[in-house]
Amino acid sequence: MSAISSKTVPAFDITAEAFRAAAGDLGEVIAHLSGGIAPDPDTKDRLLGSMRSIQSFLRIEADEQRGREDILSDEVLANAVRQIAKPVTLRQMPVRAV
Repeated sequence: MSAISSKTVPAFDITAEAFRAAAGDLGEVIAHLSGGIAPDPDTKDRLLGSMRSIQSFLRIEADEQRGREDILSDEVLANAVRQIAKPVTLRQMPVRAV
């Protein structure tokens, strides 16, 4: 990848409409890469912008997923410690009415 193609852009709108548009653009890119007719310059610019938006979205999602995985591994560790640790019971302690 060149420095230009690896730059990210702000994440696109994640509405259903935006996802459908990006999926359509992705389909056009796949068709072109499969040997289809090269798009005209305006279409090519639109497709490049859409691919950058998808790239940015996927990178942001990957970072968020890493955070979710870290939280999960912390929870697994905490549960293991809870299972090993002896629970504290208060049944044997005297209780006085106040």
